[in-house]
Amino acid sequence: MNDEQLARPITLLGGVAIIVGAVIGIGIFVQVAPITAQAGSGTWLAVTIAIIVSLIGVVPLIQIASALPRAGGGYIYGSRLLSPVWGALTSFWAILGGASSTAVVAWGMAFFTAPLLPFEVPLNLVAVAWPLAFWVLYLFGLKLAMWVQIIMAAHMILGLLFYIGFVSAQVPIDFSIELTQGMGGFLVGCILCYSVCMGFQVVAELGEEMKNAQRNIPISLLIGGIVVWLLYGATTLLFVQTVPLDPDALRAMDRPLVNSAQGLMPPYLITFMWLGGISAGLTSFNASAIALPREILAMARDRVLPGYLAHLGENTHSPLRAVSAFFVVALSLTFFGEQIAALLGVASVLDLFGVMAGTGILMLTIIISVAALRLPTVMRERYESAFFRLPIPVLYATVALSILSAGGFVFVVVSELPTVMAVYGVYTVGILIYYFLRVRWLKANGVDWGEVQARIPGFDEER
Repeated sequence: MNDEQLARPITLLGGVAIIVGAVIGIGIFVQVAPITAQAGSGTWLAVTIAIIVSLIGVVPLIQIASALPRAGGGYIYGSRLLSPVWGALTSFWAILGGASSTAVVAWGMAFFTAPLLPFEVPLNLVAVAWPLAFWVLYLFGLKLAMWVQIIMAAHMILGLLFYIGFVSAQVPIDFSIELTQGMGGFLVGCILCYSVCMGFQVVAELGEEMKNAQRNIPISLLIGGIVVWLLYGATTLLFVQTVPLDPDALRAMDRPLVNSAQGLMPPYLITFMWLGGISAGLTSFNASAIALPREILAMARDRVLPGYLAHLGENTHSPLRAVSAFFVVALSLTFFGEQIAALLGVASVLDLFGVMAGTGILMLTIIISVAALRLPTVMRERYESAFFRLPIPVLYATVALSILSAGGFVFVVVSELPTVMAVYGVYTVGILIYYFLRVRWLKANGVDWGEVQARIPGFDEER
């Protein structure tokens, strides 16, 4: 099957905007209070630790993406560096995780916007309206979606900068650490911080659509990580100076940054900042919805999924069919979210899809980390010529940390909602049955499966 060449509209600025938007999201706007309830005035340190662990955890991904920038990295790296079946499993896990992430933001936006409507609309319809609007946006191509991402990320960052600027001018800054819940609470706070530091992985899905990807993927991750750390660190450091460190009072805050800014910022800037939180949620949604359809494209190129889905739009050179297939999954989860949560005995649709999203993306991270160990052996020439190349001992060390951090977090979140593990277990069995039947059918129809797996689909950048 001949691959069609994707357009490369993503610049370094676009890559940074995708990363910052994917990581920050609306989490810091609402999670800063429960994190502070656990970590006390050491919240800024908990954030620093979480971001360092998160960034080190994606170093193996940076190594592979710099050596082999491709659309749908989960499938390509798993299938070419481990085995075809691991590529399919990784890709399908990422699709479910990404669709669940889309459902989380869609429902969060529904809860926020439904009361503002002039007439009553069922929540699931309000929730579905958000991804539908973005699906229409993607039909015009990735370039437009990238610029929307840049604008929303700028709004979010500006809102946080207003908070940092006005609050820092009026309250004393104290770096002393008071652990109101002890060291145990501080460690829980670190875990909560880690949950709002995920999302760096999305940029590796766009390797064929980023200009100078071998260079710009690692640089955008470095710049994005620094921006996230500065914004998170400054925001949390100032937040703890403006609120009482009483765990019960902190947990009762519904809009913590807004609450802490009262009297310190003009009302119109407080509104601007809170609307920046909405933009933050949408940037996270947009980044996921931009990146994860590339997994469908990658599998369709190998015909693990029907080759029809690998077709690119004539004008946009974007995988519009893969994007539409992803949105069918995301819209279905969103529309039936309450019924799915009730069936699985989960009280909140946000809790269910939040844990499902984190689990899928972290499982993707684990498999790609293992695949990174095979890169110097299986693709020695690409490893040697990569813009970003780790010495073998450092690569092993970062892979170990990535697996430990991602695996540990999966264990923590799934222990809170064991039904999620059951969902992924059943889903995985279904994937395996489908995969082996599909490969058997392809072979019966004359496809040389060994030859398919020997080639690397997609295109390196022309120089």
